[in-house]
Amino acid sequence: MNNLSRKLIPMYNSNVSAVKTGSVISVVLDEIRVNLSGEIKKAKKAFSCLIDLMPEDTIICAENNDGMVYVLGIIERPGTQKMNLSFPSDAHIRTKQGSLNLNSQDSISISSSNVNCFSKRVIHKSFEAIISYDNTTALGNEFQASFKTVRLISNLINTMANQVIDKFKGYIRSTEDNDMVKAGNLNRQTDGLFSLDSKHTIMNSKKSTKIDGEKILMG
Repeated sequence: MNNLSRKLIPMYNSNVSAVKTGSVISVVLDEIRVNLSGEIKKAKKAFSCLIDLMPEDTIICAENNDGMVYVLGIIERPGTQKMNLSFPSDAHIRTKQGSLNLNSQDSISISSSNVNCFSKRVIHKSFEAIISYDNTTALGNEFQASFKTVRLISNLINTMANQVIDKFKGYIRSTEDNDMVKAGNLNRQTDGLFSLDSKHTIMNSKKSTKIDGEKILMG
């Protein structure tokens, strides 16, 4: 064989990869067995094939020169149309332009050990919402809430603020046990009647006590 014949490149290679169709026989963890024209072979999912395979799926495959079969995608799934979208590792979904919408006729569930939400503006609107937390920490500069009815049920409520302003059209407070108020100065102002009704009343002043009015009735 001369040097010229050694440099010749064959135009056809019998070992070129071929694309075939077949069906899935079984899927056990990462071990996949497929039927290609009556021949049972082991196969692997292609990196771009993100849908988990199920038995009886009609698939499209490619076989490389080493005889390794890769499942490129699912052509048809008989019976149920359920599917799982599975990523092999970290995944990032991004839209360079426009918006990303998730729509579901029934429900959307998010399950994770950690969920992070970063946004300039968040809008949550629903007919009914149920929130259950073991521990809640909320930080911010301003908080506004408008509700027709508010019910708070707790064993302990601890509120610390530099200034609190409450405005109510009607206010009713009921305490079964003790009701204690501690303040540097305490002022009560009413436009109408101020009534105090108790079984026993004790008033102590370290310095002076003043009772002033046009009429003072005692007894």
